[in-house]
Amino acid sequence: MPSPLKRNNCSRRHKQITNQSKTNELTKTFVEEILKFNKAHNIVGRLTESEINLLDVLDCKSILPHTKTSKKVLDIGSGAGLPGLIIAIHQPQTEVTMSEKNKKKAYFIKKTIRTLQLTNAKILDEAITPKLITENKFDIITARALASAFNIIKMSKHLLSKDGKFLFMKGAIEKINEEVAQLKNNTYSYTVHKTENTETNRHILEITQK
Repeated sequence: MPSPLKRNNCSRRHKQITNQSKTNELTKTFVEEILKFNKAHNIVGRLTESEINLLDVLDCKSILPHTKTSKKVLDIGSGAGLPGLIIAIHQPQTEVTMSEKNKKKAYFIKKTIRTLQLTNAKILDEAITPKLITENKFDIITARALASAFNIIKMSKHLLSKDGKFLFMKGAIEKINEEVAQLKNNTYSYTVHKTENTETNRHILEITQK
């Protein structure tokens, strides 16, 4: 008869496998929803499942180690829900708010949240501005392919919690250096993380207030 410790370990492994299987299934369905909606509404520039998986899903997964302990995440200009929906799928303990002023894209996100039955995700179908007031502040504010770090911080810094941080998904390091030069170094500190996707020249720019 297996010992209680061995039974507990087996139970944990089974739960991990089950959770991973569910996550993979939700991610696959998400990609399928993008492809279906994209045929008529052109919300992403990719045309195939493999392109979306490599250039979007895998790219967005690179942010997960940086958000795993966060309670509230704001994804600005979420587009097709990238990376917001990827975070919500993989980290059900995190409450993810996605802002998207494009009504067509906001509708897609809302529809996909229902399809995937994600209780930890919601859509804010308006632009983030310095005047916008939300119910709570956020531990993480992220954005991908939206605007310069300087401009995003300017429009959203009032929504960041005291010990929160910005995570911006960026491309070439040269471009990142240009954006960082716009920031006031006496106000912000930053770290650049190279993503694990060796097929693309992608980085995560982490910015915190000093």
